[in-house]
Amino acid sequence: MMANTLNLMIWTPFIVGILVLLCTDKNGKILALLSSLIVSVFGLVLFYKFDPLGEYFYTLSLVPKYGINYAVGVDGLNLLLILIISFALPPLFLRIKNPKKGYWANLLFIQSGFFLVVSARDLALFYAGWEVMLLPIFTLIGIFGKDEKRVRAAFEMMYYAIFGSMVMLGAIIYLGVTYYLQNGAFSFLLSDLIKLNLSGAEQSVLFFCFMLAFAIKIPLFPFHLWMAKAYTTAPTSGTFMLSVVASKVAILAILTFVLPLFPNAFIQNASLFVWLGIFSMLYFGVEAFRQRDFKTLLAYASGSHLGLILAAIFSLNLQGWVGLMYQIVAHAMSSGMMFLLVGIIAKQLGTRDCLKLGGLAIKAPVFALFFAIAMVSSVGLPSTIGFVSEFLMLLGLFKANLIYGAVATLSIIIGAAYMFVIYRKAILQSTNKLTASFKDLSVKESVAFLIPIVLIFVLGLAPNLFLNKIKPGLQNHYETYIKPNLGGEK
Repeated sequence: MMANTLNLMIWTPFIVGILVLLCTDKNGKILALLSSLIVSVFGLVLFYKFDPLGEYFYTLSLVPKYGINYAVGVDGLNLLLILIISFALPPLFLRIKNPKKGYWANLLFIQSGFFLVVSARDLALFYAGWEVMLLPIFTLIGIFGKDEKRVRAAFEMMYYAIFGSMVMLGAIIYLGVTYYLQNGAFSFLLSDLIKLNLSGAEQSVLFFCFMLAFAIKIPLFPFHLWMAKAYTTAPTSGTFMLSVVASKVAILAILTFVLPLFPNAFIQNASLFVWLGIFSMLYFGVEAFRQRDFKTLLAYASGSHLGLILAAIFSLNLQGWVGLMYQIVAHAMSSGMMFLLVGIIAKQLGTRDCLKLGGLAIKAPVFALFFAIAMVSSVGLPSTIGFVSEFLMLLGLFKANLIYGAVATLSIIIGAAYMFVIYRKAILQSTNKLTASFKDLSVKESVAFLIPIVLIFVLGLAPNLFLNKIKPGLQNHYETYIKPNLGGEK
């Protein structure tokens, strides 16, 4: 049943997206909304029925001659991200008014691609999902973006992504051919490829081929140059999907594919990527201080959090892994909320320039309260989900190396500083001629934000509601791929 539910979640948005294109604009939006609600129900069922000690897979041979399979599954690694994807769209319908059916169809295609790539257990299928995920995002930015530079931003994102994807595709083909040479048949199943006998040099080269694609998608310094333009020029929904899900897909892929395929190279290069993650935290934090555009500032803030997540991946211990998985949920809720709230500012006032804002709390106290809650969760205030995730990640980094933990803590302090400064400038202080007309959230908008607001505190005060679902799977992953190669627990 679990595998069937997962298949329904993957293909329902895709099929409905095609139907939406055949409808009128109004009927298309209604159909897309129904699809998003149905998928959310499927997500709840999957989460509720998931056994932390179980793994649920479905495999169908697609091209037997070349060992290409439709192989998907849900386990402790991807469970939370699948849940996030299943709930990503409904808030957009309550918040965004766009009559174009192509807009909603694109969002459904993005959701379908996300589901496929995070559940894939065949590398050829994973690559197909990786590319399917990219095309509708490109369309959303290039066609539905509000900025006159949106087309250039969309193409810059594509140039970076395609370059990384082509390098990764070459590595995937190499693995398939190597399997053929060693076993007399092609296969791209992860369960088969992890049995390959690869030399140390082969592992290292292939490891960096995969990591290049993922570093671009996250993004990490110095592969981030597309990020600010894409996040800023994309429509609110596009920025929301990039921040909430797309970057997390690359994070998950590192644990799902890179570690099992190249465990020795993963461990040997762990220190390099911890420092890359920490440097990205510091760099994006400093860049955030320099921004006047509220949306661009949040893009850099998001990049800073993703740098911490990457560092936690390569901390090589279970505490860091549990924290980063929880941070995926925390970042999705807090960052997603802030991007949507900034979208409201831009729509009402026609600007995102922080220096032109001020006094929004006076005119819109509910708006200010919701933004404050998302912000304090983002910086890790105790009692919020952000505190639990950041505490566990820092614990993992301190356990790996005291210097890692100390520098990462400094980076978090910098992040908290620029968030509080921008909140004071843009939301507090006194109103001006521009912000005097700002209106508070409508009832419908308040409802859209109320669910993540409640979850921020529920999951901050009772984290085991989620952690008990994912920890056994992460424990198994650690004991299978890290512990034996370290010669003991780290």
